[in-house]
Amino acid sequence: MSSSAGSGIRAPVLLLGLASALSPFGMVVVVPTLAEFGRLYQIDYVDVQFLISAYLFGLGVAQPFAGWLCDRLGRRPVMLGGFAVFVLASLACALVREFDTLILMRLLQAAGVSVGTIASRAIVRDTHDEAGTAQTMAVIAAAMGIAPVLGPVAGGLISDAFGPQAVFIASATLGVLVWLRILARLPETRPAGLVGAGGWSHFLRDYRALLGSRVFMGYTLMFGTVQGGFFVFLAVGAAVFENDLGVDQRGFGLIWGLLAIAYVIGAAIASRLTPRVGHHRMLQYGLILTASSSLGILALELAAGISLASLTVLLALLTSASGLVIPGSMAGAVSYRPDIAGTSSGLSSALGLVLSGAFTILSGSLYDGRFLVVASLIALAGVLTALTGLMVRRQGDRTTA
Repeated sequence: MSSSAGSGIRAPVLLLGLASALSPFGMVVVVPTLAEFGRLYQIDYVDVQFLISAYLFGLGVAQPFAGWLCDRLGRRPVMLGGFAVFVLASLACALVREFDTLILMRLLQAAGVSVGTIASRAIVRDTHDEAGTAQTMAVIAAAMGIAPVLGPVAGGLISDAFGPQAVFIASATLGVLVWLRILARLPETRPAGLVGAGGWSHFLRDYRALLGSRVFMGYTLMFGTVQGGFFVFLAVGAAVFENDLGVDQRGFGLIWGLLAIAYVIGAAIASRLTPRVGHHRMLQYGLILTASSSLGILALELAAGISLASLTVLLALLTSASGLVIPGSMAGAVSYRPDIAGTSSGLSSALGLVLSGAFTILSGSLYDGRFLVVASLIALAGVLTALTGLMVRRQGDRTTA
């Protein structure tokens, strides 16, 4: 790994990957239990979906503030405080009797665990140059890619054995383990000489500067749109495979796992090749593959209709491309202003989450049983991702405003 020219402090990358992965794990571990929670609280399945949406809302709202606190207070105390909130909120989720209170605790769960992804990106930027940041981000991205696959599997097994509320006990246990490892092994990496006063005026000034930056917004939009293509399929994928291809839930779960493996492979390739070809060249490869595979899905549907083999291959290429692009886009966003890496990480992650979530809403709203709608949205996300490359082109290795 390439270290920065700074203090030479080394952060445990696997710990940062685990801390980052706990955020998506906490979201998806409840997916297999939604019907059981509906019966437990005697509410409709439509209402129980708030267990997911409240968590997403908590992430989106908390991440910008978590980033600002990382710059103001330091990475380590914010990580310890955030995971303590996550553990306590997880335990409360397992104990509360009112569904409205459960929703509030899910929001606090997300707010607490949001520090994992935000602080980890800032820590990586503190301890690496831009190329090393992209390489290390790929390791973290791979860990985050595994979590959405393992989460539902673990949630289903735990719920079957101990009841649906036990998934929150499992989340709290993982939170405690991560908290203890942070306490024992994570150093403070915030560069003291780069930190300003950090009051509300600085908070607003920095956010205005980032929102007005073509480079920062380019990387942020890239992060949101490349995830958007995946989120389009996330919303209706099970229905597409069942209605159009005759694949049952078990088969869809297997294919979903294969796509996650493809994503991890893409991230692993990015980690290995970035030091050789460079951050920006690696991004170019990912953007080309994203656009070509997403447009290929649309072209296939228009020309001959999808088949199980062709769609799976193209989706695997698309998710592999995401594994190439996401680490580079995250690295670019936090590298543009390394003096406010936490603030940059929080704002970029929150905006990216909102944008990718919008694709989920579009897909769920527009899907009428025709795969052409899904293919068109995937192609749109792919083209927009490629176009964001123009916003960051010819920036070289610039890492300051």
